[in-house]
Amino acid sequence: MWFVIIVAGISGLPRLLLARRFAELQKAKLQQKSSIRRNRILGFGTLLVVVSFIALYFSRWGHEIWIEIAIVFSILSAAEFFLQSQFPNVESLVFQNRLLGILYLGLSIGSYILLSRV
Repeated sequence: MWFVIIVAGISGLPRLLLARRFAELQKAKLQQKSSIRRNRILGFGTLLVVVSFIALYFSRWGHEIWIEIAIVFSILSAAEFFLQSQFPNVESLVFQNRLLGILYLGLSIGSYILLSRV
């Protein structure tokens, strides 16, 4: 339980607290064409993970909270990869970091609430 909460929190805090600096570092990384291509490939790969978790959710082991949390976390990760590759300028990256930081922290808090009831 704590692993999910900590990982989502660690994903959200730097994006929210250091959004501009994080965006500048991402911009420097995304200036290479291979990096944008790699982000798109990682986005598609993460979407495949989402599909596998959705399939697992509807299997006989499904309908468990951890699978739902994994689906949301994977969707956020895929969105991050796609958005970074589509809008690699600093202002867009700052907005993306703040938005995703809030969403990751919300996932962390939601995971704590849901998993503490289990």
